[in-house]
Amino acid sequence: MLTSWRLDQRLALDGVAAALVLVLAAGASLSALRGAAPWLWIASVIALIGLAVCVALRRIRPFATLPPASACMLALVVLPDLPGGVPPVLLPFTAIYPVLLYSVIAHTDHQVLPVACGLIGSALVVARTVVSFPGTGAPPVVLGAVAVASVLSAWALGRYRRIRVSYVRALEENAERAEQLRQEQVRAAIAAERRLIAREIHDVAAHSLAVVLTQADTARVLFDRDPERAREMLSTALEVGRDAMQEMRGMLGVLRSGDDPVSGDQDRDLDSLIGSFRQAGTDVELRSSGTRHDLGTAERHAVYRVVQESVTNALKHVGPEVRCRICLVWEPQRLTVIVTDDGPGTTDDLTARGGYGLVGMAERMRQIGGRFVVRSEPGAGTTVRAEFELGER
Repeated sequence: MLTSWRLDQRLALDGVAAALVLVLAAGASLSALRGAAPWLWIASVIALIGLAVCVALRRIRPFATLPPASACMLALVVLPDLPGGVPPVLLPFTAIYPVLLYSVIAHTDHQVLPVACGLIGSALVVARTVVSFPGTGAPPVVLGAVAVASVLSAWALGRYRRIRVSYVRALEENAERAEQLRQEQVRAAIAAERRLIAREIHDVAAHSLAVVLTQADTARVLFDRDPERAREMLSTALEVGRDAMQEMRGMLGVLRSGDDPVSGDQDRDLDSLIGSFRQAGTDVELRSSGTRHDLGTAERHAVYRVVQESVTNALKHVGPEVRCRICLVWEPQRLTVIVTDDGPGTTDDLTARGGYGLVGMAERMRQIGGRFVVRSEPGAGTTVRAEFELGER
């Protein structure tokens, strides 16, 4: 929680802590300074204030506090004994130094230098104690053990804190990456859904409008010569239009409900599709060779849409007089769908024209692991070829 605070908040908190340390340490240490020379008293108070300032800056400038804190401790080591024979380095406020070592280790990448300073300082404190209390073995040994233990404890706690912070940051980064990945997946799903809607609407609208326009245009030409025939063609156009509206409503309903849009009513029969083209006056022939297999829903839908789009393109670009041949080549492990027309053909690259028709057919075949090719040559018409591997039978 503290690491998430702003810089001014952390500075204010450490400033309050430094003030408390200054007050408490002064209260515990000034009694030992009674009777000391003024310069010695002033030097000890300056060292106390310097260590308190380092406490205030220990988190925003952790490494910068190490040199002045070490200088204060060194000054206390070299100062003469206070009244009563106590070295200034043994005053209670010197316990601030391990806290500063902890801060350097916890908040910076420096590990060796603060520990080395702490151990060297421990050795100097022990040596200073030996000088002040010659001939006594136990106090220096105990003091040395406490000093070394405080340095090692500061290192261990600081290291643990740094590892803990790194671990939490790694978890946060992983969570952020996971959220970004989730958002990218959502965006990809939305884009795929949009492509699906555009492809489905194009397939339904292009086929139906091509038939309706062809019927209406022919009826307009025949209206004066053969009114009965014109009425039949207009009836066919109305029927195809109503079917298209019904199919569009069903498709949009499926898309809104989140179900598979290639299932149910969308899986129509090729015979019905070819019948609708023939009603529009188009010469469409369906041939099949080999042993027929049962197809999955996605495969049946892909075949249906490839045939629908291919004949619709021929009807739209050539006219109602076009002749189309649909050939289904059944092999033991493969189905090939070939749609040809006897139109004039073109030298243009059909795949570079854009639009949803050819792109939609290619995408459908990719979804079922198939291949899609369209070729057109002047005088040879246009050929659409789609093939895919059949599953285990």
